[in-house]
Amino acid sequence: MLGTALLVSACGPPSSAGERVVHVATTRCGTAPRSSGVGITVDDGVVLTAAHVVVGAGAVTISESERNSKSSSDGLVAEIILVDTTRDLALLRVPDLRAEPVELAAAVAGDVLIAPLPGGKRATVVVERAVTINIDDVRATTRSRRAGYELRGELVPGDSGAGLFDNEERLVGVFFSRSVSRDVVFAVGASEVAAVLSAPRARYVCDLDASRVILVE
Repeated sequence: MLGTALLVSACGPPSSAGERVVHVATTRCGTAPRSSGVGITVDDGVVLTAAHVVVGAGAVTISESERNSKSSSDGLVAEIILVDTTRDLALLRVPDLRAEPVELAAAVAGDVLIAPLPGGKRATVVVERAVTINIDDVRATTRSRRAGYELRGELVPGDSGAGLFDNEERLVGVFFSRSVSRDVVFAVGASEVAAVLSAPRARYVCDLDASRVILVE
């Protein structure tokens, strides 16, 4: 059974950060591996997640089931409508989801943020500093720069796409990576999220030869 964010007629739009959380799962596109992560319902019918979760997707499904406990067939079918490999953010269309538009905010060093996760779980992270992150883009073809945060907390790679919320339940950033050499994690900042939310929507499908999704319209 799907949770409160999906039971639109009974419960209405989610009013808390935890109710915005969904589990994102993909099937393979060509030789790309299956992937899973976390998504955030940011508006009616729109889910925000990390681009690297869906860039190699054959198909994408959404559920509120606890991570890795359900197969992709147990969720709602999602359509990829934006992939930004520079910012490592993606948008999915899921018509049956309802949510109030998410409010964005910035954070400063020392702020404590909450990352709600599927299955009623959540992680706490602390902002170390705001940074400009220099990193390979999702397809590892070019270097990119993105505004974000260096934080300390117990997020792991399977939590990619998790939203980081302040105590007023405003979205501050989206988790995308954990350092392999230091005990820190990284998140894309709200300014990058805002750019993606305001960008034109399109449609992406699996290209079997390339083993990744491509823009078709």
